[in-house]
Amino acid sequence: MIYKLVAKASVAGALAAFVMAAPAYAAGTPTLTGPPSRAGFGPVTLSGTAGPGATVRLYETAIVFDDLQPADDWEHGGGPLVATANSTGHWQLQRTLDSGFYFQVESDGLRSNKLTVRIQQLPELTVTSPSSGVVQAHVLADPAQPSLPVQVQMAGSGGSWTSLASGTISEAGTFDATISHVSGGSQSFRAFVGADPANGVLAGYSAAHSITVGGAPSSTPPKPTTPATGSVQFTKIQYNSPGVDTGSTTSLNGEWFRLANKTSATIDLKLWTVRDAANNTYTFWSSFRLGGGKSVYVHTGKGSNRSTDRYWGRATHVWDNGGDTATLRTAAGKTIDSCKWKVGNGTTNC
Repeated sequence: MIYKLVAKASVAGALAAFVMAAPAYAAGTPTLTGPPSRAGFGPVTLSGTAGPGATVRLYETAIVFDDLQPADDWEHGGGPLVATANSTGHWQLQRTLDSGFYFQVESDGLRSNKLTVRIQQLPELTVTSPSSGVVQAHVLADPAQPSLPVQVQMAGSGGSWTSLASGTISEAGTFDATISHVSGGSQSFRAFVGADPANGVLAGYSAAHSITVGGAPSSTPPKPTTPATGSVQFTKIQYNSPGVDTGSTTSLNGEWFRLANKTSATIDLKLWTVRDAANNTYTFWSSFRLGGGKSVYVHTGKGSNRSTDRYWGRATHVWDNGGDTATLRTAAGKTIDSCKWKVGNGTTNC
């Protein structure tokens, strides 16, 4: 009988040890919540739920890379960035953003939902009037991402705004402009910095700033520098490459669109875009000056760019033979022209 008691005691001890070794909570899929965006460089608060007392590890990636990796706690000397759920299973931590990010958390080997947090431009604008009718503007992008389109705008009547200067953010994250022929008196200005969807950056405006511009008030507003609607137009689109679509360079480059400058002045198309209805986008990344009355062909495939022909560099055809829309926009997002077609013979003169 003694050996049975010993056996029972051993079983009881083993059960007690098992109970002691069991986790203090039931593992479950963690959750993750956070804001859809924040304005400017800085922290966002991430929170969610997990098992009470569970360790929650953050995974992250810039949107442009889309490759979730364990977050490094560089703000506190390095190492994994973790939080501990409280007795009710709630946890919280902060992470600093300099672009748009994807986030996810892991607890007990289980992953949460994937969270997208974008960052909105919050530019800073400084304006001064050093002399009569002249305004100097300095824009600091926040986040300080280069190559984004930028405008300096002046308030008009009825709540409208007129662009007085435009360009792109520099490598230093800034834009400077000297604007002449500004009407004297009290004037309000603001800065606009455009979006970069690939990096999860949303467009945004600075706060408005009012200054007194030297010189007499004028009833004639300064002439905008932005090209007018229709100044550059689609004049022909070969949306169906001749012959069988083989995917070869010749086949791809048989698909093209032609843009014509309808003015007598040279227009720089830097950062202008052409999009189809599915949002496939061609961008004139570098400065491209299209002379007055001149045209340029943009082919879908690969090739060597020159003054009359540019190449998208795609490996597949882009334009829909059954109907599509081509839209031309400036770096600031202003629509200059569009061309829409339905099923046809493969070309359209817009």
